[in-house]
Amino acid sequence: MSLSSRESNLAQYREALLQLNSEFFLMISERRSISLKVQELKDGSGRYSHFDPEREKALFERLKDEVKGLTLKELLAFSLIMEDQAMAMAPGSYPTWSSGIHLAGPSSELFAMINPILLKTSHPDLFSRLKLNPNFSF
Repeated sequence: MSLSSRESNLAQYREALLQLNSEFFLMISERRSISLKVQELKDGSGRYSHFDPEREKALFERLKDEVKGLTLKELLAFSLIMEDQAMAMAPGSYPTWSSGIHLAGPSSELFAMINPILLKTSHPDLFSRLKLNPNFSF
């Protein structure tokens, strides 16, 4: 492959990445907007008023094929987006998985910061290594 051909391909790939990045950020924004609408319709009572473990389990089961191919860092990014957007209207209304609220003790493992229901669906082997707080049994 000639140098000019490689440079042309590189430019095309970079342009494609730029386009995907723009679409990615737009989708995050759209997801936030819809998430807020969902939150407005929820009851709002209880400790974690914006957390429905059965709904999340069903959601992740539907996305099982997509999430299995993600790296742990990609899963964490998705988990953080969900966590942030679920608490947009009411801080404390959704478990802060990233802070380890679901764990019996502190952990420095990256996978411990991921929504445990998502982790159970995508990486059951890693989920089984979590030492869960008794308040959270999945």
